[in-house]
Amino acid sequence: MNLLIIEDQSDFIGRVKATFEAAGTGTKVLAPDDVGLVTKLEEGKSYEEQFFERLQAIHKQYSIDLVLLDTDLSRFKEIAISQSLCRQALQELGIPVCRYKKTYSQTNSNRLQDLKRIAREGASAVWVPPQLVNGEDLVALVPWLEAVEQGFEKIRDRLIAEPVLLQRPLGPAGVLSRVLGKGTLRADLLGYTAQNFFFFAAPIEEDGVGAKFTPNPQIAATRLGYWLLNYILTFPGPILNVPAAAAMLNIDVDSFMNLEVQKLVEPALYKGPFDAVAIYYWRDQLGSVVEACGGDIAMADSVKLLSLRYVDDKTPGAPSYYCVLTGAPIKRADAASPNPDWIPPGADLTRISQDLFEELDPMLSM
Repeated sequence: MNLLIIEDQSDFIGRVKATFEAAGTGTKVLAPDDVGLVTKLEEGKSYEEQFFERLQAIHKQYSIDLVLLDTDLSRFKEIAISQSLCRQALQELGIPVCRYKKTYSQTNSNRLQDLKRIAREGASAVWVPPQLVNGEDLVALVPWLEAVEQGFEKIRDRLIAEPVLLQRPLGPAGVLSRVLGKGTLRADLLGYTAQNFFFFAAPIEEDGVGAKFTPNPQIAATRLGYWLLNYILTFPGPILNVPAAAAMLNIDVDSFMNLEVQKLVEPALYKGPFDAVAIYYWRDQLGSVVEACGGDIAMADSVKLLSLRYVDDKTPGAPSYYCVLTGAPIKRADAASPNPDWIPPGADLTRISQDLFEELDPMLSM
C-alpha cells in the first residue's frame, strides 16, 4: 500500500512512518514534503483547481492507495490548505480518505457528535477510531488502515472484473448487493438509500430507488466503500457487528463470544469488503441458525448447559436492540423511539437507549 499522510506536524509523521516500518508490512508512507504537496501555488489562478491538479499529479506519480488526513492543518506555512479542501479534491479523484483528530475525549456526547458527523460527512472520509491515534503507541493503527484500504480494493477489483455492473441501471443498492455476492440483499439496502444523493452525488433514477454511477471504477468503488463502511456497517441492519449480532440472539456479548456459541454462528460470518476492520455477521444467516435451534440459540444442545445470559430474560429468543451510542445490546423496553433521522430506516436493530436519549436530548433531536 502507498499511504499519503497529510499532516502538518513532523513528529507525528515520523511516528507513523516508524510504526509502519517496524510492522514490516511493506506499506510506503509518503509525507507532504516527500511528494511536493505544500509547495507554493501560483498567483492569479484558481487555488482549488491548482490544488486538485497537484493531487492528481501526485496520485499519478506515486499511485496513492489511501490518504491519512489530519483534521487540523493550520500549521502549514507555505500553502494554506484545509481538511475540507483536501476531502473535496480527493473525493473527485476517488482516493479513499481516513480522517483523524489527535485530541479527543471519549464520552457519549462525543460519540454522538461522531455519528452525526458521519451522517454529514461520511461520503468523503472514514473516521479513524480516536483510540488509534491519541496515545503514544500507534501500533494498532497499522492493521486498521490496511484493513480499510483492502476493503476499498476488494470493491474496486470486483467493479473492474465486472464492468457491466456500472453500466446497468442497478442503483447503489443493486450494485453493492452484487459486489457482496448477495443479489437478494438489494431490498434490505434500499433502507439505506435515503442518502443516495449525499453519498453518490448523482441524480435519482426514474424508479426513485437508485442513483446513476460514474463509469470510473475507482471513483465508484470509493463511494460504495464509504456507503458500506460509514453507513451500512456503522448502523447495523442486514449486516451486524458483534454486539448487534448478540442483540439479535438476545444474549449478552460475553455469552455470544463463548467458544461453543461461536461454533454455532460461524456459518453466518460476513466475508466481504472491510471484513478485516471488524467481525461482522449476516443477519439472515443468523436467523437460520436461530431457527435451527428451535427459535432460541440458548436452547441448542451444545450450549444449553452453559447458562448463557439473556439481554432480556422475559422474552427468550426474541431479538433485542443494539445501542449505537454505547455499542452494546439493550432490552427493547429500554430503547428510545423513534430514532433520530440520521439513523437510516434500514438499520432496524439500531436504537439509542432511553436513558441516554433523555440525557443527551435535545442534541439527539437535532
